[in-house]
Amino acid sequence: MALTIHSRWACLPLTAMMFHRVGGTAPGKGPVPDKVGAPCNPLFASDMLAEILDGLTRRPPVFRPNYRATYSNMNFVLLGFALERLSGLSYGKLLSLTVFQPLGMERSRLEKPPDGEGVIPNITNDWNADIGTYGPTGGIYTTASDLAISARAILTNRLLDKSTTNAWFKPHSYSSSLSFAYGMPWEIFRTQDLLPNSGRIQTIVTKAGGVRGYSSHLLLIPEYELGIVVLVAGDGHALSWLREELLTAIVPVIEQIARQQTAERLSGTYISADTRVKSSISLEVQGSLGLVLTSWVSNGTDFLTRYISMSKQGSGYDGPGRVQLTPSHTKRGETGEVWRAQFVPNESPRAGIIDTHLITDVDTFTYASRSVEEFVFCTEISGHASKVDLPGLRITLSKQEPEPVLSAWGQRLRNLMKPLNVYH
Repeated sequence: MALTIHSRWACLPLTAMMFHRVGGTAPGKGPVPDKVGAPCNPLFASDMLAEILDGLTRRPPVFRPNYRATYSNMNFVLLGFALERLSGLSYGKLLSLTVFQPLGMERSRLEKPPDGEGVIPNITNDWNADIGTYGPTGGIYTTASDLAISARAILTNRLLDKSTTNAWFKPHSYSSSLSFAYGMPWEIFRTQDLLPNSGRIQTIVTKAGGVRGYSSHLLLIPEYELGIVVLVAGDGHALSWLREELLTAIVPVIEQIARQQTAERLSGTYISADTRVKSSISLEVQGSLGLVLTSWVSNGTDFLTRYISMSKQGSGYDGPGRVQLTPSHTKRGETGEVWRAQFVPNESPRAGIIDTHLITDVDTFTYASRSVEEFVFCTEISGHASKVDLPGLRITLSKQEPEPVLSAWGQRLRNLMKPLNVYH
């Protein structure tokens, strides 16, 4: 669907508004309706829409459409209008039927709740403000609990299928910052500050908002399936402080737990059941570097060294590195957990302005149409791996369980039992 406003704006698809690439729309000059957001009342009476569009035609774009992204609340006003026209429902009714009711967000609405149900700060605030046509820009009364419900629904794909959700989390427009991009309509940040000295980049998918006296921020970190909700009634400076404290306290702990779980489930040595086939791999979690392949032998050949050599060819990088396994979040059958090997330099392989080695390249080597870099872990109900399948090398390796660590008493008991084995 395209919305034609004026030749200076061109004919823009609705997605350009979601990406903030329409060129920076200016607000219309129309009045605010007396009653807005009730389920039976549309946000946009025909005269109100006419006022908004008239205001748009009087103002030129800030930038040429699709040239540069700039945040604009008017994008959401127009999108709200489009939703009402397409669905035949009021914006409030549409939200209730498609989001609030299915997710059980019982304390979220467009109309103001009774004062006794809200937190009203003792400063100038917009608790009683009727923002009218600007409802789609952030006119929802809600709670931290309800926003947490929505965060869990997004991260667990209750609203959209997994592929669509993954695409939804991706950036669509650059900003003037190296660490920030616009999504649809997410504000997406990338930082290395949460895991210092690790080289790991964390992507935080967020949506912030606020009116006088109220500030909010929803933060999602898809890598950890983590959601954080921060709502502040009062001084908006508290929001920044709370957000930073929560991120810096929670993320390192979750990272540590993830490392421990991966080490317990997948690390170890896997060998061929047929002793005549001298094939094996060894895996270990090396701090923030993740799951690293420390040994890879195929038919008696040091395949790890061979693989690293092949990975460096044509890359312009000849320094040290590691072979790291990265989860692909795909399955083979019911219990096959797929990971992919990739060579990662230990240092930045910069030869100039542009990196010459793309560490995001995965699945570059095949043998007889099967990936050499595919590792399929066969997991038990507990999630622990018992075998690993290497399709490219046509072999399955079994996990070698380490001998249990015994107490001093247990060690003495085992030593006493050893001679008895002679007689069996």
